[in-house]
Amino acid sequence: MAEAENTANITDQSLSGTIRAAYPTTVPRAEHLMDGQLLNACSKGDANLFQSLIDENPDRLLSVTPQGNNCLHLAAMLGHHLLVSVILSRAPFLLYGTNKDKETPLIVALMAAQRRVARMFYNASNDLQTDIEGRQLYNEMLLQIDKRGDSALHHAIRNGLDDFAVKLLDQEKGLSKKVNNYGESPMHMAARKGYNEVLESLLQISDSAHSGPEGSSALHAAAKAGHTGIIKKLLEERPRLAYYRSDDERTPLALAVINNNPESVQILLEYDHNLAYKKDGSTDCTPFLLAARKGFVPIAEVIISFCFESAYTTTKKANSANALHLAILHDRRDFVDFILETPELHRLINQVDDNGDLPLHYAARSCNPQVLRSLLSHRRQDNTALNAKNFNAVDIICDKDVILKTLKWDESFKLLSDAIPSAWWHAVGDQANEEIKKAEIKETKELSERYATNTSLVAALLATITFAAAFTLPGGFSSDPSNAGQPIFARKVAFQVFLISDTIAMCSSLVVAFLCVLTPWRDLDFLLNYKKATIPLMWCAFTATAVAFGTGLFTVMAPKRLWLAIFIMALSCILPFFSKIIGDWPKIMLRYRLWRYSWAKLLKNVHVLWLLVRLTFKMYFGI
Repeated sequence: MAEAENTANITDQSLSGTIRAAYPTTVPRAEHLMDGQLLNACSKGDANLFQSLIDENPDRLLSVTPQGNNCLHLAAMLGHHLLVSVILSRAPFLLYGTNKDKETPLIVALMAAQRRVARMFYNASNDLQTDIEGRQLYNEMLLQIDKRGDSALHHAIRNGLDDFAVKLLDQEKGLSKKVNNYGESPMHMAARKGYNEVLESLLQISDSAHSGPEGSSALHAAAKAGHTGIIKKLLEERPRLAYYRSDDERTPLALAVINNNPESVQILLEYDHNLAYKKDGSTDCTPFLLAARKGFVPIAEVIISFCFESAYTTTKKANSANALHLAILHDRRDFVDFILETPELHRLINQVDDNGDLPLHYAARSCNPQVLRSLLSHRRQDNTALNAKNFNAVDIICDKDVILKTLKWDESFKLLSDAIPSAWWHAVGDQANEEIKKAEIKETKELSERYATNTSLVAALLATITFAAAFTLPGGFSSDPSNAGQPIFARKVAFQVFLISDTIAMCSSLVVAFLCVLTPWRDLDFLLNYKKATIPLMWCAFTATAVAFGTGLFTVMAPKRLWLAIFIMALSCILPFFSKIIGDWPKIMLRYRLWRYSWAKLLKNVHVLWLLVRLTFKMYFGI
């Protein structure tokens, strides 16, 4: 239908007058609810059905759904382009309607990311702005905000229609000042999403808003997201944002550090290297201390390249701890190694906090053998340093309410006691055993019930398996009258090994099962004796069962599949040893690390001794 034909039904008065006369200023009452036929036509985008229904009853144009959506809302949110053009030609005033959420058809189209429909609404502006009043109404529609305070510009940016957002700003610059109920401005949103063209358009408006939620700014959003190009533009146009703090006293540089954006950090420090001294309000940490807490080595490298002195700052919220203290406290091993390998940062090694604790004391308190090994081997480390309580690192690791006899503690204590002379070496074993004994006495009932249940179940299972295997012999029994009832493979060595190992497994598991019943569990001595006796018996039963399984199958398979029989036999025999290695693997690795550390120390001493011998020969013999 041609536009001239569509506009013929409109009176001669101006379009703005038509809008005011034909469309109510409030949501229509119940009698204006949309009927099913019109709702069906709008949902399906049937333009022909829609026109016939409107021709039949023009009042239907004013009807709305229970949510307050008119027919243009529905067509826009579903992207029915043809129906939208028909509605605009017959009732352009519907573009100004709002639903119960205060959303215009334009906002609804943007929320559904209907780019083509949004452009149709934008292009209709020339037809709607026929006079000053019409232009004013159209601009009011563009400035309309929904119940969340979001404008059409907010929705265009949020839903990825950045090109349309630029057009909206060209049409109505007042959109740049709109801030939603959560405090987010369009500039903050564009910076967060990395829309360069939108940001440039916003920056050209001198009084455009740049605020964000929780008192943040657009530069906070760009720094957090790592949009380096936007950071540069904001620093050029609005440099004061570099010093802007959010409600939690956090600067853009702090957000760049926390979100591990080294390039953003570099740009901000290039603008002003003094930003490296600004502390984060929530943690009282400078950017370098934040990097230490997070373990971000690349960011730390950027910071010290601009201002290495900022690495010496401390935080009062952690007893004036320095970066090395924080890295150890938060188990950032890579950052610890970075500090130890950087000459400019070596002064942190022996720097104390308010309690007189060195980073070495922190490592001892956390029982961190990897960090302790690195610190103790550093030439600048003061191993014997005392804190305010007159404790050295060995005293700290042993000064616990309950000494936990863990592998980490064992390794840490061994490293410290080798490097620091202390009387704890002889006393700590007795103290640890005493603490463990107290813990076992306290938890005797729970421990005994759990251990007894587990061992009795496993023992009963092994006894059942081995008992059944004794009466279902490999190969079965002979049917020869001269050897009736005798096993077929009775003379084979593998079969004889099967019988012996099966008997050992059954006897061991039965002994464990009956000991579980006979032992008085309330007595600690009996409990310890039960554990001491059943562990080797269970290993014996497990090993014998595996051997019985392997020899049984070997007896049957060897005559025709020798390679398969050997493979099964070997796998069954290896299984117990493999299980033992897996169970003791942490202990094996601990012994290996301690051996390697002792060996390296020995080689170092031998090297020093050799140098002294050479020097002596050179002094006295000239060799």
